[in-house]
Amino acid sequence: MTDVLRRLFMEPANLILAGSVTLLYLAVFQVAVGDLTIDGATRPASAFLVANWESLLLRERAPFQFEAVAILEAPWLVWLVSPMNILIGLGLGLLTGLQIGLVRVARRCAVACGLSPATGVLAGLPGLLAGSACCAPILFILLGIQVTASLVTLMGLLIPAAFVFLLLGLGLTLRVAARRCVEAYA
Repeated sequence: MTDVLRRLFMEPANLILAGSVTLLYLAVFQVAVGDLTIDGATRPASAFLVANWESLLLRERAPFQFEAVAILEAPWLVWLVSPMNILIGLGLGLLTGLQIGLVRVARRCAVACGLSPATGVLAGLPGLLAGSACCAPILFILLGIQVTASLVTLMGLLIPAAFVFLLLGLGLTLRVAARRCVEAYA
């Protein structure tokens, strides 16, 4: 298992892949929770920090969605800066990025021992599906699809569920990748 982790963290291609996925996931998460808006309006670049930002830092506007403490505007985008939402998005993005990095390691080990490359990719499927659990319901709201109050309540549980499922998927993929790499290089 340490060999797989070494491969994940020491190979530059895996780190670049995991980092890219993390940043992409963070951007999609920020759009999904409504903190990042990309539009066609041309506006001057500006920044505004709320005077009482310390009191807003941990204030929830919805379950697992926090108030913004600053606003950054630039041509074609407005970013409501909420450090807690950024941390949640980075956490989910990092787990997803590591998952995809492990899928790459598992795929390469599966190919080395003569298995189908899909074997390594299928190992990461549960974790990748879990990563979309937090954003999919929010996208329903953004698209204007009516949801019941019970579904809105359920959405507050999906972010912690996504963390749990991503951790479980990461553990499963790590175990499968370790087994494939032992078979490949034994």
